[in-house]
Amino acid sequence: MLSNPYKNITKVTQNRKIYIQASHPQEIWKDVVEKDLKSIKELCTAMSQLVYEVGVSKVLVHFSAKLLYNLVYRWWGHYVKESDYLASQCSFMSNSLMAFLQRQYTLSHMGCSVVMIWDSKKEEMVCFRSLDWKGADDIAWSTRHFSFINKEGSEIAQIAGITGMVGVLTGAKKGFSVAINYAPKKRSAKFKSDPTFLIRQLLEDENINSYEKAMKNIESWELGSPCFISLCGVKKGEACVIELGSKKVHIRTMGEKNFLIQTNHYDLETSPFVEHNEKPYMKEMREKQWYESELLKNSQKREKIFKQSLSKPQEEDIQTSLISLYKEVPILNYETAQWVFMQPKNGNVDVYSCIDK
Repeated sequence: MLSNPYKNITKVTQNRKIYIQASHPQEIWKDVVEKDLKSIKELCTAMSQLVYEVGVSKVLVHFSAKLLYNLVYRWWGHYVKESDYLASQCSFMSNSLMAFLQRQYTLSHMGCSVVMIWDSKKEEMVCFRSLDWKGADDIAWSTRHFSFINKEGSEIAQIAGITGMVGVLTGAKKGFSVAINYAPKKRSAKFKSDPTFLIRQLLEDENINSYEKAMKNIESWELGSPCFISLCGVKKGEACVIELGSKKVHIRTMGEKNFLIQTNHYDLETSPFVEHNEKPYMKEMREKQWYESELLKNSQKREKIFKQSLSKPQEEDIQTSLISLYKEVPILNYETAQWVFMQPKNGNVDVYSCIDK
């Protein structure tokens, strides 16, 4: 366990297999359901409660979920059969509400901090991300290390996931890693694919096995909500943030620098979407106030801390150094649920859960 005054941070040792090329949902999810059904039920209950707490009546939530399921999801949605199967394992959960919850990335928002950096000692690119979302403790308790397994029984990708979540927020395979961050664009949700489903498809596809192929695939996405996609390769400079807006795509590359950072605002110097950024906090606060501050408003503060620290010479092991950096507030905050360290060179993923003390 990593010492910290705010969170108990523990490396996740619960490894699960998802048999992505199996014919039936019960075969795809057999390892997860066998080991994690109790956690799946608890998380579904918690996430449902979060939806009810945003000021919309429970009746309206269920009505909207049913309407969307019958008119949209069941006809054009991704992974609906898997979602239906997971709903069948939770006696209190309808197919429509399960599908609705699986699309909460499009319908809600989360913070996140991603760093892609050149490890000069090991001569490889690495990526470290923090996942910050409402219901952080529930997500942290449900955090698992997943392996995507093909028909031959071989691992093709490693995922930092939330048990029972069909889509993917963070993952890696030999050749590249990928992570998603919320982008602050108002009135932007629409009837297109939830980005977490497209990330899963990207990692499932055994033909997409390089940074270049992954970038080309991502550029073609049509999404239900704008977002930042942080893509990291193997060679120095193979890192970019793809800003996916409603119609335009803007790509910010690492270039000759040693690192690339993405928090939750559009790049102030290059992005065509800066008008959508939240106004940042303009005054300094005490550490506890920063810890409890709004993530969209402290996004530039987080970026500033990263830049100041990463501009100094690397002395420690890169993973140890990044862990220390991610403990700094407000990079670490009240919504921090998990950390992920990824090495695209070998496709390895280390996952950490972050639970309130």
